Amino acid sequence: MISVLIPTRNRPGHLRQALASLLRQTFPRFEAVVVDDGDGEGMGVVASLADPRLRAFPNPGRGQVEARQHALAQARGEAVLFLDDDDLLLDPAYLYRVWRVLSKEEALVYGEGVLDLGFWEIPFRPGEPGDWILRDNRILASGTALPLRLLRKLGGLDPSLGDYWDWDLWLRAYRAGFPFRYLKGRGIGIRVHGDNQSHGNRLEERRLFLEHLCRKHGLPPLQLKDHLVLALEAQAAKESLAPALCPPGIVPL
Repeated sequence: MISVLIPTRNRPGHLRQALASLLRQTFPRFEAVVVDDGDGEGMGVVASLADPRLRAFPNPGRGQVEARQHALAQARGEAVLFLDDDDLLLDPAYLYRVWRVLSKEEALVYGEGVLDLGFWEIPFRPGEPGDWILRDNRILASGTALPLRLLRKLGGLDPSLGDYWDWDLWLRAYRAGFPFRYLKGRGIGIRVHGDNQSHGNRLEERRLFLEHLCRKHGLPPLQLKDHLVLALEAQAAKESLAPALCPPGIVPL
């Protein structure tokens, strides 16, 4: 079984859509463990859906990392998959594809998808595993899965990393030599909005977390980026290469 860990805070509409994307999955052996870090609206959403595969708990701690830790403590599956409350699994076979990998080996499975800006979408393709993980956090937290045993072997989640709890986990798995498996296709929908962007009054806080990550893993100073910046950089690089790859007189599409 796959335990889908969903922290939520005062976004009942988004949470309902995230859970609907789970209920459309063709793989039946999953549970959603929702931990409410807000005023209880998320628990109300889960109760209203009345599906035994969906369970909800209040956050005994504070913040999204501690909410994920509590979800992890409640997980009953052999594997766990992270999903933010405002994101979606777009491919109805996504959980099946994840399970097909994890039923055969201990690995970290991650996917690709789109960044949804509301008025347009940008493809997000992290690429095959490589040492880019030491420079950029291309792996989307939502849709990434690994065996529960492997997660515990790696030491669980580190709340001191704040926004970079996920990159810290990927780096520990990478340096421990565990395989990374990449699922291509329009698998995950990431909503990009003011609440989850690294600008405004949280820039300095995120920068401090990034500096902590660099110290912990012995990385050089890194530029603060989010997935939107990474997607735009990849798009710009692709467009700059296109003319050089086309024969004279051919206009790239």
